[in-house]
Amino acid sequence: MLSGQKFDPVSVDEQLSVFVLSYDSFRTNKKEGRKAYQENGYLASFKDYKTEQSLLLADTDETALIQVIRKLNPVIIVDESHHATSKLSIEMLENFNPSFVLDLTATPKEGSNIISFVDAKQLKKEEMIKLPVIVYNRRTQDDVFISAISLRQKLESESQKEEAITGRYIRPIVLFQAEPRNQQDSTTYEKVKKALLEIGIPEEQIAIKTADRDDIKNQNLLSKDCKIRYIITVNALKEGWDCPFAYILATVANRSSIIDVEQILGRILRMPSAKANKSTVMNLSYVITSSANFFATCEKVVDGLNAAGFSSKDYRVPEEAEYDNEIFDTNNKMQMHIEDYRESEEFESEKEEIIVNTDFLKGQLCDILLDKSGEGFYHLEEVDTNTLLMVREAEIQNAAYLDELDYCESTAFEGIPDEVITKMKTYSMKNEFADEAKQLKIPQFVVETRPTLFSNHEITLLEKENLYKGFTLKDKDTQIDFNSIEVEMARVDVEDSSDGVPKAFQIKGYDNIHMKEWFDAQPSEKKRRLCKDMICKKISRNNAINDYELDEYVGRIMDNMTEDQLTDLEQSYYPYMSAIEKKVNGLLDKYASSQFDILLEQEHITCEPMYHMEESIAPLKTISSIPKSLYVEEEQFDNEYEKKVVWELSALENIKWWHRNIARKGFAINGAMNAYPDLIVMTNSGKILLIETKGDQLENDESKMKSEMGAKWAAKASMTGRLYKYYMVFQTKNPDYKGAYSYERFMDIVKEL
Repeated sequence: MLSGQKFDPVSVDEQLSVFVLSYDSFRTNKKEGRKAYQENGYLASFKDYKTEQSLLLADTDETALIQVIRKLNPVIIVDESHHATSKLSIEMLENFNPSFVLDLTATPKEGSNIISFVDAKQLKKEEMIKLPVIVYNRRTQDDVFISAISLRQKLESESQKEEAITGRYIRPIVLFQAEPRNQQDSTTYEKVKKALLEIGIPEEQIAIKTADRDDIKNQNLLSKDCKIRYIITVNALKEGWDCPFAYILATVANRSSIIDVEQILGRILRMPSAKANKSTVMNLSYVITSSANFFATCEKVVDGLNAAGFSSKDYRVPEEAEYDNEIFDTNNKMQMHIEDYRESEEFESEKEEIIVNTDFLKGQLCDILLDKSGEGFYHLEEVDTNTLLMVREAEIQNAAYLDELDYCESTAFEGIPDEVITKMKTYSMKNEFADEAKQLKIPQFVVETRPTLFSNHEITLLEKENLYKGFTLKDKDTQIDFNSIEVEMARVDVEDSSDGVPKAFQIKGYDNIHMKEWFDAQPSEKKRRLCKDMICKKISRNNAINDYELDEYVGRIMDNMTEDQLTDLEQSYYPYMSAIEKKVNGLLDKYASSQFDILLEQEHITCEPMYHMEESIAPLKTISSIPKSLYVEEEQFDNEYEKKVVWELSALENIKWWHRNIARKGFAINGAMNAYPDLIVMTNSGKILLIETKGDQLENDESKMKSEMGAKWAAKASMTGRLYKYYMVFQTKNPDYKGAYSYERFMDIVKEL
């Protein structure tokens, strides 16, 4: 960028430009010392590009890279944005003059405007991470070495079986985390390596990664040629490094220390190839420690999960039983005990160093590390009983974790991260109604799917896409009224004033001038082709529309436009695109409505009990003052008329309970369009009433379609064993179509049900 190569006003106007920048290039107190803030002759062509002085930084040359970026008003994507929260970082971002800033982070700062949240459930479902984390606590450092090495061997045995079937190569790696006595002391990780060598691990399988030593710098850890199976570190494996082959984090500091696993726990979470393995244990990650304060260690694990964007629900601690203190040799059935060869915890704490009995460990692991190949590759012969129990516990904990995820997906809070749910106010069903309401399943429209190997009859909820089959634009009219379109360019923004009320402004200045200059420079035929392409691109997002037919249809529309309309289209295509899109969507809706009626009559669409009432709801605004509500608190009403209807219903002796259906999230009549009734009401006799309140001003064609569809739904739903009713209730109007009533007539009917 500094050299101006393929970076000039023409290139940024005619193509997408993506800049990959580092914090260090722009985040500084001494800006005069950075190239991005200095005069740059290579970028002189930008001097006359957007000459408005308000865009420029003071005391900085106009040809500096930072000035060019400011003129471009870029969209900024900040990776690991929790590193860009300081005052200097904020100033750096402001200096870019961004039109929009998107932060990507696992730990959003307080007050962040979160627009998307991806939690562990979603990542686990997409097979991207190894969760849950299984945390084991061992009595001694000897136990940590034995568990880490034997578990790694078990995982490699599983990976070899997997490779034989799928061809995917995985070489599980253990991260041994050591803790130096002080900042200068590097002997701890050297002692870990020495211990591994004395146990019998080949040196080529061991690497050290610390601040001053990097054995893995030029290694491709994912290659079959790489032999590394053990990496020793302190805290050097932080953000920016991960290896999907890393499965086990083993902490080998003395028992009196609280190991800080927070920084490197995230390094073992990534799933190889983002694809789950057939073996359950290959889809998990493991932490092995020998802490005297295991609770504090678990807190560090939670901190590490939080730092990686997960929660305390994403780790599991197996039930520690007697096998934690015993190891069994399955070859000779002889029981062997791990003894504490260290003198005392007081002495250990004073010495502050790693002490393991390598001769003892070598004896314990000799069968596990038995080499029969003669090639230095250690094969798994028989896994000791302790390791088998570790694996069995991991499988049990994983099953419990998956059950919990499945339960969350089956509730009203499906898709909402656990971290968000815990901060939500939820309201349960009232005890007197709960048992019956939980058993209630309200019918919805369904269609038959193709037979499977296991069933000749499968049903699924009707979707609008089911009604689009056979739709074509070839025979559709192109009549659109373009005369009312206003083509003057404008923007809607918040003015710099105290009230902050959005206002409309005419677009002025460079943007408008530049846009018109560019358009005017194009031949008329090209301008119209570009407009047509943009219109088709926008509308073609609907998969029900054939792209070739759409291109031909828009072409027919443009052929019927006047020369003045085409000229306006060239200058401002958006209003025309909106009108054409509205026309196409209207044609789709009309076709879907016709198909719905035909398929319903042919009984290809039927009604089956599908929707169950949630045990808890979480509306933002609530009301609790009206009796007979199904939930402890219900969602607040949109208007006083709706509140009046509920108040009068609750006073009727034959009404058992009422529920304010949550818009866009609750029950929907899924016909040719989705209709969300305002109220679900049960009478003492067990009838279910779906009620939609309407102000008289809303009596129109759309209301008619919804009301008639509701009446059709009630007729079909009542064939499932319970009586269902649908009412669209206007304040005073009494339309003559099915399902619609005035408020007065509606109340007369309901009180006798």
